[in-house]
Amino acid sequence: MAASSSPAPSGHLHYYQEHGISPVRYGIETLAAHFDRRDSLYRSLGLPPAAFRGVRVLEVAPGSGQNSLYVAACRPQSFDLVEPNPAGRRDIEAAYAGLDCDHTVPALHPVRFEDFEAEAPFDIVLCENWLGSLPTEVALIRKLASLVAPGGALVLTAVPLAGFFPNVMRKLLALRLVDDSLDFDDKTELLTDVFGPHLATIAKMTRSHRDWVHDCMLNPHYLNVALPLETVVDAIGDQMEALATFPRFTADWRWFKGLTGEERGFNALTLTSYRENAHNLVDYRRTFPPRRAEENAPVVAASHTLHQTAIRWQTAAEAGDTGALPAISEEIGASLSKIGDSLGDFDPGLVDAIEELSAVWSKDTLTASSVREMTSFASLFGRETIYVSFTRPHTPTC
Repeated sequence: MAASSSPAPSGHLHYYQEHGISPVRYGIETLAAHFDRRDSLYRSLGLPPAAFRGVRVLEVAPGSGQNSLYVAACRPQSFDLVEPNPAGRRDIEAAYAGLDCDHTVPALHPVRFEDFEAEAPFDIVLCENWLGSLPTEVALIRKLASLVAPGGALVLTAVPLAGFFPNVMRKLLALRLVDDSLDFDDKTELLTDVFGPHLATIAKMTRSHRDWVHDCMLNPHYLNVALPLETVVDAIGDQMEALATFPRFTADWRWFKGLTGEERGFNALTLTSYRENAHNLVDYRRTFPPRRAEENAPVVAASHTLHQTAIRWQTAAEAGDTGALPAISEEIGASLSKIGDSLGDFDPGLVDAIEELSAVWSKDTLTASSVREMTSFASLFGRETIYVSFTRPHTPTC
């Protein structure tokens, strides 16, 4: 695998390197089951195995490299992986050392994506669960799109705020529970114990509770991963068109002969359907009929306000500005109340979960047991990851 120098770390990368971790490994029962899962995902995004065969593929931030194994086994012409984290690169090399099937050997670039330079555009570009909506990261979304060849595809993940809010609150609870006098390992053990009963409710969770705690609850940059789909579409602009999403929430009953040029409007159609289904992002276990976007606007707005307030709480807490925390805490409670009011229209069970959460959050002294023993909220996890594929329009000529 190719190698070159790596520049100074920042953000998530600095945190990973500081603790020598790559907390994104999957628990793979069998390679066949893992490949079947990835095959289903890519097919849903409009990319069957033949889409990868014999083409140039780039994956940015592959983490442990386990997901890339499927793409490599589809035998692309070339496969480039950009991963600056040394722990991640070790996992990638170990994963490929154990891959006993015909595959394309990837070129591994140990550089930040900001410094990666491609010799030519790629037919398929992949980037999962890395970028958020900070200005520097939105610029990287545009860079990803710029590396897609005409007729090619880009696969990204978005993190909608309505789906993110349950774990935003878990992050806030973790910040209140963790004493800075504890070392990293002790913090890990504490939060793994506290949130273990919550995580145990998730069907088919594929990574360890410890890795989840490292990547979410102890990662000081976790709240920055929020990435509404609107931000993704705005960043890409008119360069590319939405191809598909997973979960699928878009239906298009138009006559195909009218889909020419600007009339296609796939980006606008995808965003409209996304807004009409925002209430379905709150709880991954439940699915309801679409609602008018106007009906979903309050829960989206309250989730956005909660997220921004959570960042203010974390910033004040890290700065030792304890005097600011009570007022910010009340704002968090007010946002939870608004989210509960918005959800009560269609699911009283969600309201119960939020009322329990609000009661725990409002305690003057938060204890590990009060979080560990939650019942209604413990099993509330949102659909916080949406996969979306885009394609760069290219009509052959002759």
